[in-house]
Amino acid sequence: MWFKNLYLFKFEKDFTLNAEELHEELLKKPFTPCSATQRESLGWVAPIGSGDSMTHSSSKNILLTMARQERILPAAVVKEALQEKVEVIQDAENRKVGAKEKKELREEIEDQLLPRAFTRTQKIDAWIDPKNGWLLLNTASAPRAEEFATLLRKTLGSLPTGLPQSEVSPAVAMTQWLTTCELPAPFTLGYECELKNQGDDKGTAVFKQHDLTLDEIQTSLKAGKFVSKLAIEWDEKISFVLTEDLQIKKLKFLDILDEQLKDNDPQTHEEYIDIEFALMTGEVAGLLIDLMKALD
Repeated sequence: MWFKNLYLFKFEKDFTLNAEELHEELLKKPFTPCSATQRESLGWVAPIGSGDSMTHSSSKNILLTMARQERILPAAVVKEALQEKVEVIQDAENRKVGAKEKKELREEIEDQLLPRAFTRTQKIDAWIDPKNGWLLLNTASAPRAEEFATLLRKTLGSLPTGLPQSEVSPAVAMTQWLTTCELPAPFTLGYECELKNQGDDKGTAVFKQHDLTLDEIQTSLKAGKFVSKLAIEWDEKISFVLTEDLQIKKLKFLDILDEQLKDNDPQTHEEYIDIEFALMTGEVAGLLIDLMKALD
């Protein structure tokens, strides 16, 4: 249940549905596996596998899960079948197959192969924080995040959300923090960063498991590079990498939260998920409050 990434959306209006009301809405678009001719299927599933509810809640925080299934049709397989078909036509009719006809043949081949293609199913968990106005997705992929938001928007009829904004851009703030090697409390510097050149030069320098206070980092910053990613630790509880577009990757919950989980001694899978979700949402909410203050 611990989220590994946080793709952040900010609600532009208050989210007023409670968990029970949202459950009823999500039932309108439940997940169903791909049909034989369907390339992709999206829908809602129970966030706790053994339950029937489409939502799970703790202190008004709501957990929900989207399932996405797609049929895997390797491009190399389609290309080989197309080449064989083109050669048969050219040999039999003594003519060249044009681009338009190749496109039609490709689509015909894909339709024939699709029912035999393997399927792959992925799930994306999300957490709605009505109090602080966040929709947080456990993914690092912008396309998957937009897919999730689009499905939720279609399910609810509207979803007034946007990407988070701050007074000071993350790139400017992170560059200042790394230049001075000082971060606003309770944040501390981690051991990973990505530096980019400004302007048309797209050069990038990546440092991992590295002492970020060393001279080589400062030399790059003095040469005009800015920080596009920075590893940070919050309050000795959570480590993460902040990106220039205000997204959070490589989220890790440190030992103190594992100790709290053990102290609660969950007896069932449902209890385990409930306690874990409560711990995660409580701590991450605090992290985001401090982060937005640091950027404002």
